[in-house]
Amino acid sequence: MRMAWKIAGIGVSLGLLPSCGDPVPPAAQAGISIHLQRYEDTHMVYGKSDCPPDRHWVNVPYDKNRPPTSQGQQTDANQATRAVNNQDGNTVSCTVKPSGGGFNVKGDGNAYAEYNMKRYKPSIVHIRIPEIGEGDSNAKGTLTIQDDASLNPYTSEDCTYSVQGGSLAVEAGKIWGSVTCEGLADSKSPNSACYVDTGFFVFENCAK
Repeated sequence: MRMAWKIAGIGVSLGLLPSCGDPVPPAAQAGISIHLQRYEDTHMVYGKSDCPPDRHWVNVPYDKNRPPTSQGQQTDANQATRAVNNQDGNTVSCTVKPSGGGFNVKGDGNAYAEYNMKRYKPSIVHIRIPEIGEGDSNAKGTLTIQDDASLNPYTSEDCTYSVQGGSLAVEAGKIWGSVTCEGLADSKSPNSACYVDTGFFVFENCAK
């Protein structure tokens, strides 16, 4: 009885494993360019705030031909340079699944950063959109960025996402969108605040 039980158990376990012929799902990919901007002194709400990271692009993947504060835009409404999950030191994870009348989006990009044989803190971007529909230009969500220039995470819950114009679109498993944010701040520094005047992102091969 004991031996028969062990053999049956093994048979059940093997039955749960994927067969050798099952296709491997494609790796998640991301192309992200977020531009941080400093507020003018005359701004009614954030005019007295400091923006320690100052004006610069945060990219996934990182452009290894430039230092962190001199990155250029790599992704816009029509072109995107992509990072692939678990390749070249980059990690990407994302979910774009139906929700209400649109899609719920969770996207994370972590880019290995190196320039002139020196390694920097990775460029990290987290995007959360509770619901965004096809052609939407005013979806609300949050954004968090962190890189070598910012040191600490900067987060805003006052972000506007769009999938309107150019190649921008959303469907189950992928999204190409734009983002702007107010009050992007470091929670450890209450007098700090930047804003995102322009940002574009692509996530593909996401869970759906």
